[in-house]
Amino acid sequence: MRLLVVLGQGATAVLDALPPSPFDALETCFRLLSTGPACLALDGRQLGHGLPARRIPLIELRVLLQHPAATSDLQRAVLEELVHLASQQRGRWIVGVAGVLLPGLRQIVASVAVGRRAAGHVEADLLELIRDAIAHWPSGASQLALSVLQFRPGQPAPPRPRACGRPLGV
Repeated sequence: MRLLVVLGQGATAVLDALPPSPFDALETCFRLLSTGPACLALDGRQLGHGLPARRIPLIELRVLLQHPAATSDLQRAVLEELVHLASQQRGRWIVGVAGVLLPGLRQIVASVAVGRRAAGHVEADLLELIRDAIAHWPSGASQLALSVLQFRPGQPAPPRPRACGRPLGV
């Protein structure tokens, strides 16, 4: 099966098959949105913390944030800006936040899910949690995002954010 994806400004991409999981679909969308001349990017000059003084595509920023030299302050500053943009502009910026968090999200799924079917459900639930936190609790969404980004196997999963006394996504 072939899938034709229409990108912004008339650009198109052809995919040979539908992605088999929510995270695979996210990765495909994230790569399409974070490459090319009009890609999702943040300005390293504004963020500081030793980032290059230029527009940094989110796909590159994801790698920089995972580097052992990335400080918690750098990670927090980037995630706060991404969550702010996602809460204000929604759509592609929510994909951007989730795409930057994807390495941590994959580690969380690997630590709790057994089997492909269970993993797909956990992946979908985690993406819904991120989306709901950004929509209903942006101030806490940044901390949740930082917990996901910094997640390492053996650590407990990040706490489920709460709004008005009930967990988000329920």
